[in-house]
Amino acid sequence: MVYSAPCFSGDCGFCINCCSNYCGKDNVSKSGAWRTTEDLTKFLGKNRVDRITMDYNKILKGWCSERGFRNPHDTGSSKETILVKNGEVKYDLVKEKHKLVCDDSLCRVMYVNCSERLHSTFYPSLPIYTNGRLNFCGPCFTRTPTPPDITE
Repeated sequence: MVYSAPCFSGDCGFCINCCSNYCGKDNVSKSGAWRTTEDLTKFLGKNRVDRITMDYNKILKGWCSERGFRNPHDTGSSKETILVKNGEVKYDLVKEKHKLVCDDSLCRVMYVNCSERLHSTFYPSLPIYTNGRLNFCGPCFTRTPTPPDITE
């Protein structure tokens, strides 16, 4: 059993006392990464998440137009494969509609905070690179500075 100290305010939304419904059965079934994403969402707040989403959409639009990426079936000049860690790890561009979400923490926050309609229409068409274990959207994977090396 895990014990946590109660918060001082009584309304932090993170401790067991403030989120008894949230910390119940539903939370047990979620992976640690998704629970962390929900916590990060609380820290950021709605206004900041909205601003991050608007900024990301501009970056995504530029990324897609630079490469001619329209959807997973029409990838334009996007690289099909990207090698990282001196060619040891290979990421392939997904070339069909998918249910993958970028593993970048802010991309996950945007996913958690959008509608189910966007989950089924917008996200399956995003440019996603995967190595079978990790997934990154095109803008996150190719940004400068590049994401840090991820050790397996």
